[in-house]
Amino acid sequence: IARKYVLKDKPEKMRLFRSSVFVPIEGVDFECYVRLLLTPINDVRIADRVVIITDGDQTSAKAGTKSPGHERQAALEEIAKDLGSAELLCVVTNTYSLETELVIAGNDTLMKQIYLKLHPKSACKWDDAVSQAGDSQASAIQSLFETTRKGDFAQLLAEEINEGKSFVSPSYICNAIEALVQ
Repeated sequence: IARKYVLKDKPEKMRLFRSSVFVPIEGVDFECYVRLLLTPINDVRIADRVVIITDGDQTSAKAGTKSPGHERQAALEEIAKDLGSAELLCVVTNTYSLETELVIAGNDTLMKQIYLKLHPKSACKWDDAVSQAGDSQASAIQSLFETTRKGDFAQLLAEEINEGKSFVSPSYICNAIEALVQ
């Protein structure tokens, strides 16, 4: 996504992006990484910049409260502030989840093709989920992915993007990539 869409005409930023270290986290326990990477020892930190992408999980929020993702974001930003590292941390939070955000961005046709490679008899199930709106759509899409190996889906999606299939990167992903290379 960075190479083909966000940084395609920015070679110096792409060089910085390629030199970045990515740490996939299973879940949302980012605090230990923020503390490890941004705690200064003799004014030196392990990381020059930390960018975290987290799901907003809005469908889990109670009415009138922040989403779990925005609560995580606020807590992580407070930790970085306490460490004197606020300017080194960027937490990017979407509204729902990666899969839902990809659909909302306009990738539903491509995603359906990939989903059907993994679940060939589930076209109606897919169509029913994406035909909904807002929180209902997000919940329905998430339920589709409860029985889908997300790594397999992501690999197939990456292959399609690499082959030049039409793809729109959600703005929060673009923002995270840009934040990483600023």
